[in-house]
Amino acid sequence: MRTHDLVVRNGTVVTVEHGTFRADVAADGDVISAIAAPNTLSGDDEIDATGKYVLPGAIDPHVHYGLSHDYAEDHATETHGDLVGGVTTVGNIFRRPDPYLAVMDGYVAQSEANSYHDYFYTLGVLTETHVGELPRIVSELGITSFKWYVLYKYLARGKFGLDRDLLDDIGDEMVRSLAAVDAPTTLGYHSENPELTQSLLDPGPADAGYDALRERFPGSAEAQSMVAGASLAKTHGYDDHFYAVHISSGTTANELAALRDAGYGAWGETCPHYLTFTSEACDERMKVTPPIRSAWDRDTLWARVADGTISCIGTDHVRNTTAEKVGADIWETGLAFSGTQTMLPLLLSEGVNAGRISLERAVAVTSTNTARAWKLYPKKGTIRVGADADLVVVDLDETKTVTPDLLQAGSDYSIYHGKAVTGWPTHTVVRGQVAFAEGAVVGDKGYGTQVRRPV
Repeated sequence: MRTHDLVVRNGTVVTVEHGTFRADVAADGDVISAIAAPNTLSGDDEIDATGKYVLPGAIDPHVHYGLSHDYAEDHATETHGDLVGGVTTVGNIFRRPDPYLAVMDGYVAQSEANSYHDYFYTLGVLTETHVGELPRIVSELGITSFKWYVLYKYLARGKFGLDRDLLDDIGDEMVRSLAAVDAPTTLGYHSENPELTQSLLDPGPADAGYDALRERFPGSAEAQSMVAGASLAKTHGYDDHFYAVHISSGTTANELAALRDAGYGAWGETCPHYLTFTSEACDERMKVTPPIRSAWDRDTLWARVADGTISCIGTDHVRNTTAEKVGADIWETGLAFSGTQTMLPLLLSEGVNAGRISLERAVAVTSTNTARAWKLYPKKGTIRVGADADLVVVDLDETKTVTPDLLQAGSDYSIYHGKAVTGWPTHTVVRGQVAFAEGAVVGDKGYGTQVRRPV
């Protein structure tokens, strides 16, 4: 009998394409080399997955490294902790005012030296220079995904030291240019109408609570912007590649459903915090834009995850500390928080174990659909021979209480602190290497690498 480098033995494999079945999964080198009847393969290294589920490694397409801390350090601490939560690939949404062709080699070198798992880049398009670079970024850097920061429409000049703001003419040229590139690309779109929202730079009453954020950033402003952006993409034949990030509003999700019924191919993403909390339960730690909303919004988002309208889950992850995050009041408190490490467990706990979605649907929104939307498939996001051997073995019945120590990453707090979550990885495999096993990170810093696209 042939011996493989690694065999995950006798688990219940869960795939979107082929359903759920018991099998052995083997890896040789970086890739899956065999899938066979249970207990028929042998390996130099073996994981006994009896009674557990084997999923394709989770993909978080929406992280921000280097916003609050050193860029290289973020790659090290956050990808280390991600392994605890079964994440094997992240999409770093990265923005700089400089020409990307001049600076990306240096950032890639830092990423390569510090990442425990794989990653890809999504670049924020802020200037006309960036638009002009798009064809060469795709062909020379292997980066095929980009982001339109609509919230910076009138803030780009001051925030990034630019000579003009990020008006819709740049956005229009961005879409036109991407539609003309001879490779599949993706445009992430931050849905916000800045004419309808009030800037956080304009503070309100010092004793205002979290619901004041909902008033500043209403769901209607998100929904209107998403529809307008998708419509612009469709006029250029690009709606199949339009991806609305961090949908927080049930109204936005319903509008996306209407667009899809009308023939649009747009993708939608929501985040675990919108599926878990309501604004009434939030404090300063949960400050984020767009904000967490009502129980109706949360329940509508779950329904749209279940029916296929929302295709993907991302986290909008940013590493920060309590001291850096929390200010004197809601207005002085900073934005964002960490979330990648809890993404898959929360979908299993709040989604699968709560009866809201099936396990196959959880795999779709945390891995397979994400790989398709961001042009990583079939290298990532699936369990099939020839795909990267990114695997997570899950005990769907294991309950753990979330603490920063459990997550083994860089933040000293979690917005889910103290929450009992049921459904956790026991093992995480990155391109054939066992990187997390029974509570310990055993992978190597620097093993992760950039996924160049198209794959």
